[in-house]
Amino acid sequence: MKASVLIVDDETRMLELLSMILKPEFSVTVTSCGREALRLSRSNSFDLCLLDIMMPGMEGRELLRQLRKEQTDLPVIFLSARSDLEDRVEGLELGADDYITKPFEPMELVARIHTVLRRTRKRSQKQEGLAKGLQIDWARREVWYDGEEIKLTPIEFHLLRTLAQHPKQAFSREQLLEKVWGFDYYGDARTVDTHIKNLRTKLRQAGLQEEVIQTVWGFGYKWGAM
Repeated sequence: MKASVLIVDDETRMLELLSMILKPEFSVTVTSCGREALRLSRSNSFDLCLLDIMMPGMEGRELLRQLRKEQTDLPVIFLSARSDLEDRVEGLELGADDYITKPFEPMELVARIHTVLRRTRKRSQKQEGLAKGLQIDWARREVWYDGEEIKLTPIEFHLLRTLAQHPKQAFSREQLLEKVWGFDYYGDARTVDTHIKNLRTKLRQAGLQEEVIQTVWGFGYKWGAM
């Protein structure tokens, strides 16, 4: 299966060029809008994001900050015409996995993408066990119990990740709405309860007896695996 790459750039011609270069080796999704990219990242399991910095609206650095704030472990490569050392250092310190300047050589771009993918996949090969028999591969967004995969929706996985990566920390329903659904979601906080119920059901049906998602009465939820 081809690795999936999200390309974010406000220049149509650049999107077309990048698509042409990458489509032979990757599954490609493109957008010219930072906010649309954030929405796509919440609802899809991309393997990597190729991100321009200078864009109208939500520019690349702000998009990366938002991704990292939401605990998204999506590998990100900045692709920018800004080539000063200070810009490259800032991009890497913000949490980018690599920084490539325009203009670029197509073969080098493809090679750098493969390098980041190998590095992040190697990092995730040791799937974290968060309860006896439960394993989560953050990069591939897969959850397993006793060797059997548990099929989760993107929202369910994002909920699980938010809680599991902060063990013992209690999250209010409003905090989970903001982290998982985003700032612009105006649904009822009971939406969280419905998805937590579905997530718990899938974990129990898979055979996990430990109540890893605990209710904090009158507040919200926390990860309580021992």
